[in-house]
Amino acid sequence: MGGVAGWDVGILRGVKLPDRQQFALNGAGDLWQTGRAMLVELWERLHGYDKWTPAVATVQSTELSRVGEIGDDKSKPPVALGWESVCKIRWKDQNQIERTAVFQTYEESPLYQLVEGNSVHIRFNPANPSEYYLPGLTQSGLIRTWKLTIYAVMLIVVGIGFIVFLLAH
Repeated sequence: MGGVAGWDVGILRGVKLPDRQQFALNGAGDLWQTGRAMLVELWERLHGYDKWTPAVATVQSTELSRVGEIGDDKSKPPVALGWESVCKIRWKDQNQIERTAVFQTYEESPLYQLVEGNSVHIRFNPANPSEYYLPGLTQSGLIRTWKLTIYAVMLIVVGIGFIVFLLAH
């Protein structure tokens, strides 16, 4: 077990770290993006996606839909709490067989901007070519979960504050 402070750093082999000159040229502002890219590469290595076959998939269709609605007034349209995009993509595997998949992404994700005809870089499992990895899709779900968690915590705090206010008066 070779590593630092008991951590096995073998998984990091091959992950490109920024050199000092590049860091000096770009400045500390790019450090966050570099760190994010390194985390994505680490995620891909941990799950074995870096060994999957790269391919270019074409967006076949997209469909926007509302996520959650509020409003009881029948004379006004309900307000959407958010939006999601359901995308269908198509690619060819190593045997030139067409594969398709459908995924959903939320408005917080750059993938939400995809439209019919766009291309995205994916990786598919050579042992099971219908299984694919689309960079950004996992991050999109994590961002969505984080946002909903923050909303829930804020709602709970406001509710507790309201109850304390009522009990004090």
